[in-house]
Amino acid sequence: MTEMVISYQQGKVSFEAISGHICLYVYDYPRRTKHWDQDRCSDFFVFMHPRLKKLADSFEFTGSPFEAYLNATLKHQMTSFIKKVRDKEIKEDLFCRMCASGSLADEGSFYKIYDTFNYTVSEPAVPYRIRIGQARTRRRLFFLALSHPDHLDDEAIIKLSAATGYSTDYISRCCMAVKEKVQNKRDSLQRFRERKNSCFFQILVIQKKIMDEPDPEKRIWLEEQIQRLRYRIERLSKLIAAKASCLVSHQDLAQVLGISKGTVDSSLFYLKRSSSRHSLKRSLLTTKE
Repeated sequence: MTEMVISYQQGKVSFEAISGHICLYVYDYPRRTKHWDQDRCSDFFVFMHPRLKKLADSFEFTGSPFEAYLNATLKHQMTSFIKKVRDKEIKEDLFCRMCASGSLADEGSFYKIYDTFNYTVSEPAVPYRIRIGQARTRRRLFFLALSHPDHLDDEAIIKLSAATGYSTDYISRCCMAVKEKVQNKRDSLQRFRERKNSCFFQILVIQKKIMDEPDPEKRIWLEEQIQRLRYRIERLSKLIAAKASCLVSHQDLAQVLGISKGTVDSSLFYLKRSSSRHSLKRSLLTTKE
């Protein structure tokens, strides 16, 4: 494929002559790497198709093949594609709930909400004067509140919106995404516990077989199976201990908000440090009085 792309860049062949090979590679990439089904592979291909010609034009041969350049690009684009699909699913779920609850009064409301499926909710615009003085504090408070999504009910979201300047819709979406990550952790923890219990049960079954087994070689083989299961139990116990809290991590917030983990780390660190300084000042003033 590298030779074909170089020939295209040199003007020897047209892009249509090489696009078929690139299209097949792009279509099959999610199936090979993520084991996606055909429908999802097709959606990703439609998402990537307008970008393929630009990829062929921007490729520079430095010793690495075009496939390596294409793999790196597709890996990055899959992250963006998954995020867009997740946002669309959230909107469609909310829309279906509104339809089921009868919240849509008329047909006009139906189309007005349906048209917002392609609209991306972004952070609200803030005046420059307010942005200079309060942007960092607003963002830090928002990170802190989002790290405890179970406390963010409708009333708390309205208060948080008034305090930070973020829209209630944006806060609700972020809160739902964080709760989904917490639920995934809980589901993973439950699966680990079920596997651990299954290993315990298998050990009991094998021990019963050892007691009834007259063949010494077979008994040794069964004891080795028990050792393997005990090693698996030990490994699962470590995983369960690591996921036992099921709290919102800084990495979870970074993934939901589309920012780096270091930004979340530093924001919450400075917020906690400033709050501790205020607490110290209050205690000193109280002591002086």
